[in-house]
Amino acid sequence: MQYYIIVIPFLVSLSALRLRAYSSKIFSKDTTIAHPETGLFLDYVGLYTPSEKIIHNSAIFPMTPDTCHFLPSSAVENIPSCNITAKTRRKRFIDSIVSVGIGAASLALSVSNTIQIGNLQQQVALVENTLSKFSQAVKIHGAQLAKLTLKHIELTEQLEITQEAIDEILPVLDKHSEAITTLKTGIEHLQFQLRHSFLYLAITQICNNELTLDFLSPEDIRKVVYNVIKLGNLTFNSYPGSLPVVQIITKLLVRQQIDFISKSQYITNDPDEIGRLVITSFFAVPRQEQIPFYVYKLLTIPFFHENETIELAQIPRYWAINSINNTTMEWHHPQEFGCDLRLMTSCRDTPPIRTISNDTCLNQIIERLPLSRCQTAPIPAAKYFVRQLRDNFWVTSSSESLHCVKIPSSEYLSTMQQTWNMNEEIILPSVSLVNVTEGHTVACPGFTLVGRPISSNTSSLIILHSNDVLTKNISVMNVHQYITKNMTGLKKKMSEQEKHSLMDFTSQTNAISSYLTPFSTYMQSFGMLNFSWFLFGLSAALIYYICRRKRKTCQGNL
Repeated sequence: MQYYIIVIPFLVSLSALRLRAYSSKIFSKDTTIAHPETGLFLDYVGLYTPSEKIIHNSAIFPMTPDTCHFLPSSAVENIPSCNITAKTRRKRFIDSIVSVGIGAASLALSVSNTIQIGNLQQQVALVENTLSKFSQAVKIHGAQLAKLTLKHIELTEQLEITQEAIDEILPVLDKHSEAITTLKTGIEHLQFQLRHSFLYLAITQICNNELTLDFLSPEDIRKVVYNVIKLGNLTFNSYPGSLPVVQIITKLLVRQQIDFISKSQYITNDPDEIGRLVITSFFAVPRQEQIPFYVYKLLTIPFFHENETIELAQIPRYWAINSINNTTMEWHHPQEFGCDLRLMTSCRDTPPIRTISNDTCLNQIIERLPLSRCQTAPIPAAKYFVRQLRDNFWVTSSSESLHCVKIPSSEYLSTMQQTWNMNEEIILPSVSLVNVTEGHTVACPGFTLVGRPISSNTSSLIILHSNDVLTKNISVMNVHQYITKNMTGLKKKMSEQEKHSLMDFTSQTNAISSYLTPFSTYMQSFGMLNFSWFLFGLSAALIYYICRRKRKTCQGNL
């Protein structure tokens, strides 16, 4: 027993070491993994690092009565200047009291006005005396001005001419000033409209769970970007080099919240301000010491088997693995987690992280175990199926082998003719993996496979076959032969039509059995009744026989 206890942990650790060795060998950047036995292909997407640090940033917008429609309804009802408050009916008793008060105030004002008129009359008499004295002084000064020299008169005429010129220029200046004021008002109004238009669009997107930074001005966006980079200590090694920095920061948004702060909660110098609208953005930033996950897009190729088109079922759309600790994540519906795994591997919500095991079909494929969990499902038939992987890798599937032609792209585009004698013929098996040469086109009946120009960092193809891991540079790989050999190990998943047929058959069987139940019950009761009558007759015959024997015995003794 002691030896078994020692051997079991040894085998477990050995299998873990074996898996880790395979993982470090298989999973890396720019790799395409093929499992020909099931028609499953893992296409490398990028690196994903779960975010663990939250950074928040708030934008504040002063609100005026013209922007009441942007505020929450609960806040608008409490702001009188928005003119959306509930109006209450005044009582007539209060109106009568107000009228009496107004009459008393009018009487007091009339008495006060009478007193002030008397004082004004006294002041008018005093002013008249002063004006008479001033008139006499003016006459004296007029006599003195008459003694001015001719030179002073000429200077006065020149000043008058200058004044006339100034008077003519002033209306022109006034018109220019009015035009400048009009332009300034128009520009301010345009800025107001644009700001509110962007704010409305941003609020609509946020309410639809489409997080954005479009409500910020270019200068504010720059401040937010640098603030997130500084607080999150961000580096951009794991992000695509073609993406702008602002797009990367926007992808890190996980939540946005809109709040309104009433004017009564703070002090402001603007009398028209009714409150402030606050939009808070939360950014989820990964830590630098975290180990990223390799993310793969999973593609299954349909294939034809026994006059039916089937495909590997119950496979997630995206799958990620940490090759250091062998933990995995998977996405069946990435949009539910707010993920964008095409251009930039980012998610608002990280899916559950699990340890790799052999309880699913995908894990059995990765560990090269017997495929006891894998199932296939029928799909609508088509003449052929084509799937594109990374770079120039293509997967094709058809009911029979296809005769294709490999043509240089320049010749194909110029003539659009496939000449069998001048070009290379390629036969594609029913299910095949094709690596199209750069600058060439593979023309097949119904579709073409194009070899695009690729960078020097081309992706490598890794083939999982039985317990082997092969790295090959192949032109055409016959996947169909591996699928055919492995069909006995794949379980067929019932289609919806088959499920409905089985349910109908079960319901019909239950109906028949319920219909036959009364007759069988009747037959059982009839049999028991016959058996009872048989026992009764047998007992009566036995009693009669015993009585008759006793009578004969008594007669013999007499």
